Amino acid sequence: MDDARAALSRSMSLWKDLEPNDSNIPAFPTRISLSRLLMEAEMEEEAIEVLERLVEEDDESVEAWYLGGWCLHLLSGKNDVAVEDKKAIALKRTSRDWLQNCLKLYSMLEYEDERLKAHAEELVTDLNESLGPATAEDDEEWDDTEGEDSDEEMEGT
Repeated sequence: MDDARAALSRSMSLWKDLEPNDSNIPAFPTRISLSRLLMEAEMEEEAIEVLERLVEEDDESVEAWYLGGWCLHLLSGKNDVAVEDKKAIALKRTSRDWLQNCLKLYSMLEYEDERLKAHAEELVTDLNESLGPATAEDDEEWDDTEGEDSDEEMEGT
């Protein structure tokens, strides 16, 4: 696992700081696959960095929104489960937002991956049970949090 993490880190270091239109950046599908590998290697922070960049490039990618929601869900589970701290709750809310966006796009674009849809729905159900139904206040809080995170992440990309 350590070798895999090192290889993934090396591959990301080759292109992650390049300008969005640089020809040395791997193709969109390759980066989707990379985000999956990063998640499997328990490198969720790096995966969400890749996924946020993918969504900026193509905000109609059902798979990018799904993987981002799943990744954020995994990140929220890494916090102390006994203590529902603000960060874990914010990650769960953001995860739900990504997954709900995925499901909206899934319907709108008539996407055909039933397993993706079923897993996204399962995750949203779990998040709703944990957080309660989404409210307008959640949306406002997510927008505020997103701006702060985006500024920090944009400096690093």
